[in-house]
Amino acid sequence: MTELAVVLITKNQAWNVSRLIESVLKHTSSAASREIVLVDSASSDATVERACEYPIRVLRLSPDQRLTAAAGRYTGYKHTTGDAVLFLDGDHELCPGWLEVALEELWRDPSIGAVAGEIVDRPKSTRPHDPPPDHPTGSDIRITEVRHGGPAAIYKRSVLEQVGTFNPYLYSDEEPELCIRIRHAGYRVVRLNRCVVYHYTDPSDKLSTLVRRWKRNLYLGSGQNIRYHAGTGLLWPYIRERGHGIIPGLVIVAELASLAWALCFREVIWFALLNVAVIATVVAYTIRKRSVYRTAHSVLKRMLTLGGTIKGFLLEPLEPESYPANVMVIK
Repeated sequence: MTELAVVLITKNQAWNVSRLIESVLKHTSSAASREIVLVDSASSDATVERACEYPIRVLRLSPDQRLTAAAGRYTGYKHTTGDAVLFLDGDHELCPGWLEVALEELWRDPSIGAVAGEIVDRPKSTRPHDPPPDHPTGSDIRITEVRHGGPAAIYKRSVLEQVGTFNPYLYSDEEPELCIRIRHAGYRVVRLNRCVVYHYTDPSDKLSTLVRRWKRNLYLGSGQNIRYHAGTGLLWPYIRERGHGIIPGLVIVAELASLAWALCFREVIWFALLNVAVIATVVAYTIRKRSVYRTAHSVLKRMLTLGGTIKGFLLEPLEPESYPANVMVIK
């Protein structure tokens, strides 16, 4: 068994895969032993061809199965043996200095199940040789206990063997769900005050970004997880932390109930009071943010989250072990 396994997941990220792989090769060179596996979700661009230019293993998932980020991580985990498993996305670049400290903390404390770091967003248009933004690099290392580590984090394989790895059928929210299972088993998830990755992405405050996420089914995970954990001890912990779509759903139910009451009994007071409360909340949020656009963004995001939660809940929950993982070994 090797000391370190690195699992990279990609889909149509030829624009960044070289930058990702080169950063991983550079910043994992000090590991006593390592294995690097890239799992591609049936890309239609040159992602796989570019990945094959480097001394790593390259796997390709067949397009005739459910392809998700979680499926890539699940497959990569199954095809590695490292004692510690680092998961990175195709739009990442591994930052210098984080991995050495993360591995040290992971093995120093038996209660730690996963270590994450600070994720620094950068525009997709950033060129490979543009100067990086400032981030903490000094000797003052601080560790903070967190609920979830984010998409770039390193895990103990022994912990994943105990609680299970990523659920490959989840369209989204797979990492928070895994971290809830890790913490429920008595382990800690921690974050270092160090940059773990640069994340090359579209601006998150654009309405178009929300719509693209909806089209990619990235709001379904919450509902899927609620369905998966119904009747288990993880249901309420998950809802408390990740049930973001439930609140707008409750508001809509209350609106419909008060409207039905008003129509049946000709008493509009409750319907009117509820609408005043909703309008007042929206106005207060707009004043606090000083932006109508931010209010519209927040409302749209909540409604998409609600719709995704309902849609995800209606999907049949499938056992992770049944995932077919039809894999072609490219290299």
